[in-house]
Amino acid sequence: MIGAGGRIVVRSRGAPRKDPKKIAGDPLPLIPLRTFHLVVRLKNQSAAAHQLGISQPAVTQQIRRLERSLGQGLFDRVGRRLVVTDVGQTLDTYAQRIFHLLDAARDAIASLAGLHTGHLDVGASRTAGAYYIADLLDRFKQRHPGVRVSLIVGNSETILAKVLDFSLHAGLIAGPCNNPHLVSLPLIRDRVLVVLPPGHDLSEKPVVGVQDLHRYAVILRETGSATRRVIEEAFQAGGLDVTPAMELESNEAIKSAVADGIGVGLMAHAAVAQEVASGRLVARPLRQPLYLDFSLIYHRDRTAAPVVAAFLALLPPALGRPATRTPRRAAGAVRRRVRPRSH
Repeated sequence: MIGAGGRIVVRSRGAPRKDPKKIAGDPLPLIPLRTFHLVVRLKNQSAAAHQLGISQPAVTQQIRRLERSLGQGLFDRVGRRLVVTDVGQTLDTYAQRIFHLLDAARDAIASLAGLHTGHLDVGASRTAGAYYIADLLDRFKQRHPGVRVSLIVGNSETILAKVLDFSLHAGLIAGPCNNPHLVSLPLIRDRVLVVLPPGHDLSEKPVVGVQDLHRYAVILRETGSATRRVIEEAFQAGGLDVTPAMELESNEAIKSAVADGIGVGLMAHAAVAQEVASGRLVARPLRQPLYLDFSLIYHRDRTAAPVVAAFLALLPPALGRPATRTPRRAAGAVRRRVRPRSH
């Protein structure tokens, strides 16, 4: 059939319509439902197959089994893209709740054993994951050694989305979070510094203004990074636009580019403290102080989860205190899963 905009829409096959009374009596197959939910989240059958450790045809078979059970198509194929049908969107809303309840049941059972077992899935923005979160997770592991801890690193938008869809118990992200479904606890404040190669003209200045940077090639993080957003807002407040000479997805790549003389960077103090101490890079404060605030976020519906409560109990009592020492990188007891961007 012809869809909106003249696109060719191929309706999902293998899902003959069933009597609604018969559908109401059929139990939903849980494994195909989880596979369907993962395909919706990842928007890609191959990615879902890889994450589940099964073949793509097996994913297709499970989706078709679920469609036959419901007597309804769950996806349309528009060109090479899978588009969730209205029925599929409704089902996914309930699937999200179902698997959240299953996670909550597992957490509750683990709590009966005093958190001797279970899992804690945490996310962090790239800066937070590299420099801030290791101490907190290591302290959690020391107190609850039987709980498996996983850390996923991505930009702040990615981590926020994963906390919202219950993929993560909590996340440490840069910038404020005003989503009504999430609780946001301010945890760390760090100053943004201008990062320069040794001998750069601006290194002669004790402080650097935003207007000074406008004459130089600026290297920034990718769109979706909270660091990038804060910097762009600072330029706009000064009546300036910032067009980065390069956009890089990691702090390490930015530091290498700055050291090679490609441009100047703007980064949190923790991200460059070691390089400044060694003399590889030079850092100067901005004349108009600019800060990155990092907040711990978790879903309001996760409040009762024992593993989340145990994690929150480790937070320091004084929040929002500026970072005053060089944090160490995330390592050690934490199993770190860094997932590639899907676009």
